[in-house]
Amino acid sequence: MKSSLRCRPRLHLFNVVMLAAMTLALLETKAHSQSLAQTEPLTMQGDIASELVENVDRFLLRQIDQSVVEREAAWPVPDKQVDGKVDSISARRELLQKQLGMVDARIRNGAFAIESRLSAVAGKSSALASSDYATAHQVRWPVFPGVDASGMVVLPERANIRFCCVLIPDAAQMPEQLCSMGPNASDLAFQLAHQGGLVIVPSVLSRNREARNGRSKMTDQEFIYRSAFVLGRHMLGYQVSEAMAAIDIFKKENPDTPILVAGWGEGGWVALHTGAVDERVDATCVSGHFGPRERVWSEPIHRNVQGLLSHFGDAQLAAMIAPRHLIVDAIAGPAVEIPGEGGAPGVLAGPLLSEVEREFLIAKRLAGKSNHGDRLHLVVPDSETTNGEPSAKSISLCLDLLSVKKRTENAKTQVADRAIEQLGPAKQRQRETLDKWDRFQQRILESAAVERQPFWDKLKGVAANNYLAAIQPARDVFRKETIGDWERELSPLKPRTRLIYDKPKWLGYEVVLDVFDEVIAYGVLLIPRDGKPVDQRPCVVFQHGLEGRPADTILGDHPAYHDVSVQLVEQGYVVFAPQNLYLFQDRFRTLQRKSNPLGRTLFSILVPQHQQIVRWLSTRPEVDAKRIGFYGLSYGGKSAMRIPALVPEYCLSICSADFNDWVWKNASTTSPYSYVWTNEYEIFEFGLGRSFNYAEMAALIAPRPFMVERGHFDGVAPDERVALEFAKVNRLYSTILKSPKDCEIEWFDGPHTINGKGTFDFLARHLLGFGSIAGQSIEPK
Repeated sequence: MKSSLRCRPRLHLFNVVMLAAMTLALLETKAHSQSLAQTEPLTMQGDIASELVENVDRFLLRQIDQSVVEREAAWPVPDKQVDGKVDSISARRELLQKQLGMVDARIRNGAFAIESRLSAVAGKSSALASSDYATAHQVRWPVFPGVDASGMVVLPERANIRFCCVLIPDAAQMPEQLCSMGPNASDLAFQLAHQGGLVIVPSVLSRNREARNGRSKMTDQEFIYRSAFVLGRHMLGYQVSEAMAAIDIFKKENPDTPILVAGWGEGGWVALHTGAVDERVDATCVSGHFGPRERVWSEPIHRNVQGLLSHFGDAQLAAMIAPRHLIVDAIAGPAVEIPGEGGAPGVLAGPLLSEVEREFLIAKRLAGKSNHGDRLHLVVPDSETTNGEPSAKSISLCLDLLSVKKRTENAKTQVADRAIEQLGPAKQRQRETLDKWDRFQQRILESAAVERQPFWDKLKGVAANNYLAAIQPARDVFRKETIGDWERELSPLKPRTRLIYDKPKWLGYEVVLDVFDEVIAYGVLLIPRDGKPVDQRPCVVFQHGLEGRPADTILGDHPAYHDVSVQLVEQGYVVFAPQNLYLFQDRFRTLQRKSNPLGRTLFSILVPQHQQIVRWLSTRPEVDAKRIGFYGLSYGGKSAMRIPALVPEYCLSICSADFNDWVWKNASTTSPYSYVWTNEYEIFEFGLGRSFNYAEMAALIAPRPFMVERGHFDGVAPDERVALEFAKVNRLYSTILKSPKDCEIEWFDGPHTINGKGTFDFLARHLLGFGSIAGQSIEPK
């Protein structure tokens, strides 16, 4: 007894220690259960989706800033060899024309046709205005088949033509306003003609802003930009082509006469690019425009040029003009603020003199590599005010550089009676300019499939077992030129997880992964709780649509998703619901605006995010790495066409509520289904009309199983357009791949929503039974 009594204090102490150890172990177990094994606890607070978007924004702004240094460092030294090729200015000029969408052959044997509306009155001249030395007339000249440019021509006396000039108005100006007619009229064109200039003043696309088809409000410029961008063209390229077509005629009729191209505001924008592209221009005057372009993403969207900042700022365009003359007129341009209201918001301001001087110094250094820095001239006007035209000081310098001996006598201009009336209403003529380019683009849209035909021609006769090798070059083009590749090494995954759903049939974890730099991937992983071992399960990555979140696909019976992620996890799949970037409206749309000038898109971020997602899923014991499928609705369906094409670890793809004739939907101005009318100003991708419609994208996914889920009453497109595009995919799987069962479409009686019948059968067949390509790599060996 004594002995046992003496032992009690020790037993009591032992029990206390054991109890503490057990309590600590329980606490550790509880804490551990809040995150997945082999991951760190997720401690991020607040809205992770918002932080994801903010991080991408910071990354893009840093890349834009870095592009200034990279452009200057990469500028070619004359005759320098890069990878065995001469990296010449000529190659840059060809690249610039491609970026401006200048792919259509101009009419080269045209002539100026003076319109003679006034000559119908007996004994009257067609001149709308005149001076002692020149007359002004309405004029047309051919640019492309079926497309004429129009504007004003100011003709000096034939014997006195000493130079030819394209004088380009700002988007708020009509041509006659630079020819002494109309409100806020300037006599600049007559001043130039008085000095012996044959002056063409083209009509340009205007800043007129109105609701299109009764829907989104946008300028004429944005209206044309939208279709053009998708078709691989650009409204800037159109306006440069009009100027070049005029120069074609100048050179045909006056071959030895020097050429001046000048413009203020957006006219200066067009003039700068014309001078850079066309080596026949002897002097280029850029007024109220020249400066840094690092905020082009905040300018009106028609100034968005895919890939421009990867190679060209204003300094590089200036250096391309040398050894010809460039006159930079450091005067203020137009002050413009365009609100959203369905169109893209944008601002034009400045440029500030300090900004002009900084960009000009870069241009001088670049031109100096060829010993042509002295061909660039900076003019600082005596007054900071502007009347909507290049300063007198800059025009005087232009004439000096062209060796034009100046006349000093004054010449008074007279405007003909009823001249403005005979011109016709300005609004009507603006509409004519808009309509001609719209008609041109709709003709291009009609023949866009012909431009894409070489894609299919290369697949003719390809055996199914050689398909991957045959399609790989197209996939490379899609990755580098259409989507855009940051070419960055992916970061270690560093997975962080946190339990957020604890349901009887499944668990849900928030997941954050590193991608590169500060870019992260984020989503929710659902794991079955069905009483069976959860190992090596098939996995479905379900992608939400526009303005969506992973939670929308999980609980709450959202009318588009119907808790599809939960439906799938309760069928036994592991499900991952990623957060995509298309959230917060203008916040994500500006990500596209910031990506485009660098030759990238939203999907340049989304693709590596998904590469990390499947890379991580493939490490999880719950997931069979060979059975990870992609299923997306709406904007997620858009993702289903692009991401699996470039992420080979996805073994199948299902496009729900999105598949259609995508080029037509983006570029048509006759269809009520078109994105031309909507507020999705970021949706347009450069050059798809010439390269990849949805059938071509599906061909990049092949030979993996591919399915379309389509409701008859889905407002994405009419059934006929969906069927027409899908028929091309079906033909590929049937005739080349010899696997028609791997390509399906389900039509159902419903709207823009998950149906979850045919697609669930498709998943069961290919992920549970796993079809005919189990274990294959989709990359060529």
